[in-house]
Amino acid sequence: MNNRYQQRGLSMIELMVALAISSFLIIGVTQIYIDNKRSYTFQQSQSENQEGSRYSLIFLQQELAKAGYRRRPDEPVDAAFKAENLSGCNFSAGQTVMRISASSVCIRYQPRDSNDRDCQGNAVATAANFTSPYTKSTENFVERIWFDSANNNLVCTRQTGTTTQDSIMMSGLADLRFVFGVGSAASPRNVTQYVASPTSTQPVLAVRFITLTRSTSNYVRDASTADNALQNWKDYSGATAAEVTALKNADKNQLYQFSQNTVTLRNLTP
Repeated sequence: MNNRYQQRGLSMIELMVALAISSFLIIGVTQIYIDNKRSYTFQQSQSENQEGSRYSLIFLQQELAKAGYRRRPDEPVDAAFKAENLSGCNFSAGQTVMRISASSVCIRYQPRDSNDRDCQGNAVATAANFTSPYTKSTENFVERIWFDSANNNLVCTRQTGTTTQDSIMMSGLADLRFVFGVGSAASPRNVTQYVASPTSTQPVLAVRFITLTRSTSNYVRDASTADNALQNWKDYSGATAAEVTALKNADKNQLYQFSQNTVTLRNLTP
């Protein structure tokens, strides 16, 4: 038998068909991998924003709820909180909450007991003053809580003696706003309106805080534009057009989430 013309290997047509089939399979597997990775990144970004919002709300509520606390309820507010200038906060007598800027607020309060700590974890210096309940405190905690827009950090500032120290409470925050519930001369113990900058004649009765978190992962938002993503933030926070534009310029198709809460200051409302 003459085997000179017996076929060996694959023909060009068979090879092209095999390559075409394998290419379709590889493309399909790759697309499944990309979709799964995108879905995972999207879910992680959502979880990241939710966790950031939850932590910032808990921290702000916890600290702002302390504003104005006195160990002696019968002690006049002006006597418990005298005029002082600490941590960049220039308080007048009796003032326990002070606006510094749209994203910065100062508070002061008396420690609950010798185990109480400030926002940086520092214990009281005059532990001997807290040996029994309702004793007069000679020590006040003064804190400035503010948003570091240059580094996207939530910061707490405390001054001990002549030393001022900043502590980062949270990283990755995109923006923070404070709005104040105030009363009037006719109704000093009822919130009549919320304003961004209270006057000296408007008693501050409540503090509303609004946070904006932004995912660290980029290019996870497909259908929505930055305009849509930040419109609610502009409406609820009162941010200016220039401030929203700055956020848009820094946008890299990330996910956003805004949250808000209101803390009524102790013993100031019915």
